[in-house]
Amino acid sequence: MRGDVMQWMGRLVAVVFGLGVLALLGAVVVLVRQAEGIPPWPIFLGLLGLVALILLAGACLALISIAVSARRGAEALQRLGGTLPAAVAEPEPAAHMQGPFTPTGLADAPGRPVRPGRGLVATR
Repeated sequence: MRGDVMQWMGRLVAVVFGLGVLALLGAVVVLVRQAEGIPPWPIFLGLLGLVALILLAGACLALISIAVSARRGAEALQRLGGTLPAAVAEPEPAAHMQGPFTPTGLADAPGRPVRPGRGLVATR
């Protein structure tokens, strides 16, 4: 079985999340046992830390999912499209340097081709 890097990153995030939850629960249990009565601060901070861990793990897994989807989409487009035409693959270097509103850019713009059978209808 070929190991995919993104799958391993997802597993690593899950392991770090699990270890973080266990460490956080252990810290809360130790603080509650050492205190007299039931103090609200260790429990509140433990819940706050758990929420932060959930949000961070969710964000990491979402980014990994987006990266996997983008890679699969790129692979699918490569399989469907084959090779790109030369004009699309490598544009001319001067084409992107020239703005659309420069006088030379407007003068070089091609006009509409005249359709056969159509002529001027009226003049002023």
